[in-house]
Amino acid sequence: MRPRRLALLRETVRDSGARHIGVVHVTTAGALPFEPRFDRILVDAPCSGLGTLRRDPDIKWRRHEGELAPLADQQMALLTRAADVLNAGGRLVYATCSSEPEENEQVVDRFLAARPDFQAIDLRHEAASVPAALIDGQGMLRTLPFAHGLEAFFAAALMRR
Repeated sequence: MRPRRLALLRETVRDSGARHIGVVHVTTAGALPFEPRFDRILVDAPCSGLGTLRRDPDIKWRRHEGELAPLADQQMALLTRAADVLNAGGRLVYATCSSEPEENEQVVDRFLAARPDFQAIDLRHEAASVPAALIDGQGMLRTLPFAHGLEAFFAAALMRR
């Protein structure tokens, strides 16, 4: 857990004036502290952080390829648990600060294969929700340092049928 990051998120939500947003930190295992009832969920998954190399160049010395598969398993577990508490017709956003396919589209593909009650939302068809330049050929958000001048981030929008 990263308490400073969680506090910053809570502060950002509070400062936005949003009244119906709760920030909850959950572990990758165990029961969730609520029943199925949500219309929108953001899973800001713990990841390798390899998308932040520009800001944190030393991360390349702290990460190893062998860490990606266990991280992907944790991400899949979080995504699955979040999906279980989403209402029909609800939307779930899965996001990482990683540039690695193992943590991004491969997790989403694995999730969709296991959960036929979900479908990917092609963000290219969402009216002005995300700048078109940030959407990849699969309809997912992807920022890249060399293309967008930003850190490498990834997000996929999913909907429960």
